[in-house]
Amino acid sequence: MSFKLSKFFIYASVFFVGVVTVSTLFPFIVGKYVWFRSTIGFAVIFFCIGLIQNPQSHYLDRFKKLFKSPIVIAVTAFVSAFLLAGFFGVNPTMSFWSNFERGEGGLQILNFYALFILASTLFSEKKDWDKMFWMMCFTSLIMISYGVGAHLKTIDAPTAEGQAGGAMYQTFQNFIGPSFSDEGFRFQGSIGNPAYVATFLIFSIFYAFNLLISKYKDRLLSFQAISLYVMIALFGVFFVLAATRGAFLGLLAGLFVGLLYLALSKKEWRKYALGTIAVLAIAVGLLFAFKNSEVIQRQSFSRLLDISVTTKTFSDRAIIWKMAWDGFKERPVFGYGPENFINVFDQHFNPKYYQPPEAFGAWFDRAHSLIFDYLAETGIVGFLSFASIFITLFFLFFREVLRKRGEKDEEHTHLSREPKILQAFLLMVIVAYLVQGLVLFDVSTTYLNVFLVLSFCVYLFSGVEKLPSKNK
Repeated sequence: MSFKLSKFFIYASVFFVGVVTVSTLFPFIVGKYVWFRSTIGFAVIFFCIGLIQNPQSHYLDRFKKLFKSPIVIAVTAFVSAFLLAGFFGVNPTMSFWSNFERGEGGLQILNFYALFILASTLFSEKKDWDKMFWMMCFTSLIMISYGVGAHLKTIDAPTAEGQAGGAMYQTFQNFIGPSFSDEGFRFQGSIGNPAYVATFLIFSIFYAFNLLISKYKDRLLSFQAISLYVMIALFGVFFVLAATRGAFLGLLAGLFVGLLYLALSKKEWRKYALGTIAVLAIAVGLLFAFKNSEVIQRQSFSRLLDISVTTKTFSDRAIIWKMAWDGFKERPVFGYGPENFINVFDQHFNPKYYQPPEAFGAWFDRAHSLIFDYLAETGIVGFLSFASIFITLFFLFFREVLRKRGEKDEEHTHLSREPKILQAFLLMVIVAYLVQGLVLFDVSTTYLNVFLVLSFCVYLFSGVEKLPSKNK
């Protein structure tokens, strides 16, 4: 029973994405980390109670074996380096506790690490992951619904002081967000930042496709399958409405790598995969070629095509990346410490970053790049430990798909039994995350997906085992 309760709280933890607390100073931040830390805390407590009550449980054996996994070792090394960087940084208190506005830091990383370890231990069967992927899809729908509600309240909002507003306004008046008709509209949902909506939805598309192909491939017209079709379409639409160029480039890169993998892995799929790459290349090329036309400029996705090293956003990032690099050179081993980039900004400020009338560009408590953020805040130790996670992941993936199979069942991993197309989707989502991270930094909604996918990979790269008929 305790292990079931621990699983319940793990499933419940992901719904922090839909939490918005209008009563707090930072409504898109505070409620989220309160929900997440509370549910993960309960999950840890019930897991420990379960181990005490059932010392012979197979979960204890899985927990002991877990730290032999290369992925677990790499993630543990990263979390350890993250915490050490905070301890040796310029403000250890800030590094661990963060602040009211961000709610990140060492404490939050420890909670995500707990999620990673618990999921890797308790989710020992594919049905556990199927349920988690459904939870993540529902979370995405809640996130989208919040943003739609924020728009609906503007339809019949009061136009003069003293008016009550219509039914839509009365229903959604506490929802925060822009109207779809606002100039320069970008969808922010319950996350509060369009950039992270787009990244979140890339992972959501992966979860939905995984369910569709692995669980409902023989029931493609079932209610569940049709529901997934609708979800994938919705996720795609709101991905476009978020209009995040980094995520768009990440998705394109991920699709290219995934399709190329399919082309190389199965000869009979080669012409279809390469043909799809060619069609996508032509379509995207045409969009970029005519991006300045009046027809394209009127479309909601036109911002996605405004990609150039001369754009203001790239210029802002280039300036702050130089500050981050200077900060890294000053403290190359452990950096300034997580959550302490503001000190880098102050110490190595470049006046070019302040350009009236827009004043400051990108928000200045982050370097706006996974590479430069980890270099400046966690030094070479933190950056290399972060990179080692994905080096390990790619090594295990290609070692697994390229090696010859024996006849014995125990020589197979769960990944080897996944359809090639799902292996390609796994590559896609990892590459998409890394590419978008070149111009964006991690926040809680991104960490959630990254740690879940890494935990799923622990399952995928584990050997096929015969589980007890009844979990204790």
